[in-house]
Amino acid sequence: MAGSGPRAGQEIRVEYRIQCGDSAQEYTLHLDKQTGRLLNTVPADPPAWTRLEVQQCSNCPLSVAENPHCPLSLQLAQVIADWGHVFSYAEVRYEVVTAEHHFSGTTTAQKILSALLGLVMATSECPHMYFLRPLARFHLPLGSPEETAFRVVSAYLLGQHLAGAESGRAEDFDGLIERYEAIQTVNKCLAKRVADGSSEDAAINAVVLLDLLAHMVPFFARETLDSLRPLFQLDVLPD
Repeated sequence: MAGSGPRAGQEIRVEYRIQCGDSAQEYTLHLDKQTGRLLNTVPADPPAWTRLEVQQCSNCPLSVAENPHCPLSLQLAQVIADWGHVFSYAEVRYEVVTAEHHFSGTTTAQKILSALLGLVMATSECPHMYFLRPLARFHLPLGSPEETAFRVVSAYLLGQHLAGAESGRAEDFDGLIERYEAIQTVNKCLAKRVADGSSEDAAINAVVLLDLLAHMVPFFARETLDSLRPLFQLDVLPD
């Protein structure tokens, strides 16, 4: 995945290093520090499956005239080219490095690719993904569904608080569920696109894992809120 030119102090870097057997790949994602937008360049000659009309999402607001290629797919093209021939359960070693953290370990190809694809998707130019950019700013790879739900709800409610402070009103919690329903539609169509560019299932199942998470987050969000409620009621010191 090619990167844009360095902009000291203006961008956030997230590095993924993945090794499967004798094959190793490194990806450096450059995120705009203010907007969270992915700044990496896209392929000059992208594969056919990235064209917007190929498996275009039913809820896609973009037009082929203005966007010949799906902007999300363009950013995923190199990763799919690198890993589309790998089995889901192939063992990989990984490192994920940010300015604040260094994660490393062993997992399956589908799990680490799901984390990488999820970050790329959240910072892409797909309009349905914009609301996930605050989470990408504080990226946590391989988080559990409960951790993800906590982070999603926290980011969403903070966003609603900030929006409400400016406008005098805020969406209710159902707005989060509607946004995740839109993501589920994107994931289903994206899985079909990725299948066109893959000979094995690691990359495809990476998207499937993201879709499972998209289904689970609204449920875990409410469950997490209920389970954490007592932690936020400790406003009286014990005797």
